[in-house]
Amino acid sequence: MQFSYQFDVAGIMVIITSLICAWIRPKLMKNFGHSLKLLILGAIGYNILDSLTVILLKIANPATYYVTYVTLIAYFCVLYFIPYSATRYFYELCGEFGKKSLMNAGLIVMLFFAVFGNIFFNMFFSLDKETMIYEQGFGLPVTFVYFLMCSGMVGVCAFRHQRYLGIIRKRLLFTVFGITVFNLLYQAFFPEQSLTGLIIALAVAMTIVVFCFIDVTVDELTGLNNRTGFVRACDELMHKQNMSGYAMVKIQVYHMQELNERTGMENGDRVLAVLAENIQKCVDGAKKKAVCGRIGGDTFAILTEEEVSINTIKNMDLSDAVRNPLTGLDYAVSFYAGVYRLEEGDNDTDKMLDHAGYALKWVSGNFKTNVAFYDADIRLEDEHRKSVEQRVRGAMLDREFKVYLQPVCDTMSRRRVSAEALVRWIDSKNQMINPGDFIPILEKNGFITELDLYVLEEVCRTLREWMNQGLEVVPVSVNFSRVDVDHHGIVEEIVEIVDKYEIDHSLIKIELTESAFNDNMESIINMLNKLREQGFIIMMDDFGSGYSNLNMFKDMPVDIVKIDMYFLRNIENSEKGMIVLESVVQMAKRLGLKIVVEGVETQEQYDYIRKLHCEMIQGFYFAKPMPSEVFPDQVTAG
Repeated sequence: MQFSYQFDVAGIMVIITSLICAWIRPKLMKNFGHSLKLLILGAIGYNILDSLTVILLKIANPATYYVTYVTLIAYFCVLYFIPYSATRYFYELCGEFGKKSLMNAGLIVMLFFAVFGNIFFNMFFSLDKETMIYEQGFGLPVTFVYFLMCSGMVGVCAFRHQRYLGIIRKRLLFTVFGITVFNLLYQAFFPEQSLTGLIIALAVAMTIVVFCFIDVTVDELTGLNNRTGFVRACDELMHKQNMSGYAMVKIQVYHMQELNERTGMENGDRVLAVLAENIQKCVDGAKKKAVCGRIGGDTFAILTEEEVSINTIKNMDLSDAVRNPLTGLDYAVSFYAGVYRLEEGDNDTDKMLDHAGYALKWVSGNFKTNVAFYDADIRLEDEHRKSVEQRVRGAMLDREFKVYLQPVCDTMSRRRVSAEALVRWIDSKNQMINPGDFIPILEKNGFITELDLYVLEEVCRTLREWMNQGLEVVPVSVNFSRVDVDHHGIVEEIVEIVDKYEIDHSLIKIELTESAFNDNMESIINMLNKLREQGFIIMMDDFGSGYSNLNMFKDMPVDIVKIDMYFLRNIENSEKGMIVLESVVQMAKRLGLKIVVEGVETQEQYDYIRKLHCEMIQGFYFAKPMPSEVFPDQVTAG
């Protein structure tokens, strides 16, 4: 009988190629586990032994009898080791470890047959010592039974965990099964050309590619489930058992970015690894099955029994997790968690994560506790947030957002010299929604930029209508959020909108709140310089509300300062408040900045501001915000 080994060489090349591809992501290879590594080594070993036996049988030299015989026995041992490793890996992948005794027993029996059964009974092959003629033994059916047993175990496991496996991995199983059947048929018709090595190599290579590049469910850093793996594991768990008493817990490291910047990325990774280790202990210590995963950069999640998870989380200790490599000083590490107790009928993992995430946001920065539950109050706030997010885009299309203008007047003459644009949401039921009920929500989800640009366009449209009607036109200030600073191309969009209505840039004032000037100074200065170059007037709004660093004015491209009404509360009865306000006014004047005092509500406040010679004044004492249609009729204040 003539044998060929070119398919074994091809198989070795396939495995080596896939390993080179996997080397690109070595951290995932680290998380493969021993069973898959043994499977890879077994596939390589099988192809090498298969090629070697073919070469030795072709040489047919009686002097190599014992080498050939031992090589053949090793070949059969590896042949039985491969389905064992594959089955064991598949069970580990699905989180099952209870069938190891059956797998181990089956492998031991087959190895015993391969060695002693062949030595004494020629069970799988016979090799003539003189002629070196190879003949198949009577044990081939035993091999089929063993392979069938391993395949059946994999099939049963796959059926139990089909939700976790996902579509791609199930297709991989069907593909491997298909090429295995093809190999058996091919071997029956062409026994001298063995495809087994190549088929095994293809199966292993496809497994590596699928798990490394296509359907990754393992986090590279921690070895836990990533978001995909976690969602699948939760979905499977919820469809297998009663979830009464379970909770979704979302955990986040406090100020992770600052930790990375101050101690280095390596220490940041150490913190995440330690936290992951503690979370895994939480899962391992649960009385009922639980799952966990790293679902974001510094965010973890657990689906487990509420009592066990919360007690474990509260007892986590990360104090020794990080040490500054430069100074040797410890860096305090803390975390916070949001908890959502599962309710009857809950089966949407993303929704549960959303609820837990909202509780997590609520507890963020709370120094009294690091764990918050999604309770009735948070639920009400969360439902309001979702309602606003769902309605806001339609409200904008339906033009439910109205621009109101509040006059800004010359302090001495009381004549209006400009206006501030304020947005009001009047819904389809003609009810006004308080800006405080939707502005913070839109700032968190990033939609505020679209609303700010909408207000700017409404202001420009109004100014153009006044010009066309020959009405008096005054500059209008438009508020922009700190979120807008990070919006790519915000300056270009502002210029495009204003130029669309052919409005002189000096008629538009850009207002940023004082708190925005404390974040990302470089970006803010860059943005404001571009706007000033385009001819826009820059205003700092709500000055005094955030304990400003007064020194920053020398670097800030600001034209006008609006002093917050905080200074004016009970000012006639507060000598200290008067001193602070006078100092701020004098400093602004010496820096060449114009001043608008807002929040003036009484005659006493107005008289005092006039004595300070502030240029402009704004407040309910003169005029409340009014629809833009009414504004042209308002010439003087109060």
